[in-house]
Amino acid sequence: MPGGQLVIHTGPPIMVSLANEPVIFSCNITYPYTPEFKTFTVGFFYVDLQGQVSSEKKTHCQPSMGVENQTSTTKCQVTPTLPSSSATGTYYCSVHWPGSVGRGNGTFILVRDTGYQEPPRPPKNLLFFCFIGLLSVLSILGTALVLWKKKQKQAPQKQLARKSPAASAPPAESLYTALQRRETEVYACMQTEASSPPPSQNLLSQEKPHAFENVSDFNEVYENL
Repeated sequence: MPGGQLVIHTGPPIMVSLANEPVIFSCNITYPYTPEFKTFTVGFFYVDLQGQVSSEKKTHCQPSMGVENQTSTTKCQVTPTLPSSSATGTYYCSVHWPGSVGRGNGTFILVRDTGYQEPPRPPKNLLFFCFIGLLSVLSILGTALVLWKKKQKQAPQKQLARKSPAASAPPAESLYTALQRRETEVYACMQTEASSPPPSQNLLSQEKPHAFENVSDFNEVYENL
């Protein structure tokens, strides 16, 4: 500036604040302590995200005492009003001297309507029941798998057990045929002995034991039948 005035913002260049919460930024005003520059007023304004400049507001910052014809520095603290997120923008200190105006380098303030909010947590009971239901389903599936494997192992054994009695037992028709053939042979033998006449007494006496033997054989065969 022509008279050597200087306005510099101090503190962080970017600040974050909630709406309706107090926030303070500072600026240092350096000037020659002469009758021309030792009297001034301090205000502030901001430029929003769309580039629109707000109206200027005054502060209560007053010039500090200094030594005549020496460089003096006054530190001002500014507390802007932040009603909503629309107040987001770059805030500037504005110093008015007679015949000149100085402006600082600015401080960006991000205004949020609400702070961080934790996401809604699901009810603990719901999580517990979901966990129990999942364990139940897994248990049922595991039991079904075990039973299925057990049936798969028992199936070949049952098939072998069904086939073995059928292979070892003789068919009923062949057994009946064999018995019928024996009965026919016995009756044929008896008819042959009855039709042949005895040649003599000796032969009769010799054949009687044989006849009795054949009758005993017949009885045994009949009992077997």
